[in-house]
Amino acid sequence: MKILIIDDELLDLFIAKKTLSEEFEVEGFNTIAEAVQWAKNNSFDIFLSDYFLGGDQHANHALKAIIDVKGKIFKSYVLTNYIDVKKKEEMLRAGFDGTIDKPIDTTKFKKALGL
Repeated sequence: MKILIIDDELLDLFIAKKTLSEEFEVEGFNTIAEAVQWAKNNSFDIFLSDYFLGGDQHANHALKAIIDVKGKIFKSYVLTNYIDVKKKEEMLRAGFDGTIDKPIDTTKFKKALGL
């Protein structure tokens, strides 16, 4: 299973990549533009995006950009320290399959995927 991660916080990105790479193939980027460029020429099964991506960019912007390139042929989850119910519903309406709390660990990840 191949995973694409976007997180503007380099430490959080490092932790997610390190944790998940023990069992999965992982690519990670800290900007939407970098992730989109990579996605144009690569396939993946799961897309993970931090909720806040700096400035006025949020996970829903990242998901839209990736879908514009690939179509919705992958599962997608928002990584977050905390989002309220309203924001969670907004992310689900944007097309995300769910949320996963940070710090990510393999158990939480597998549970979210139903593995």
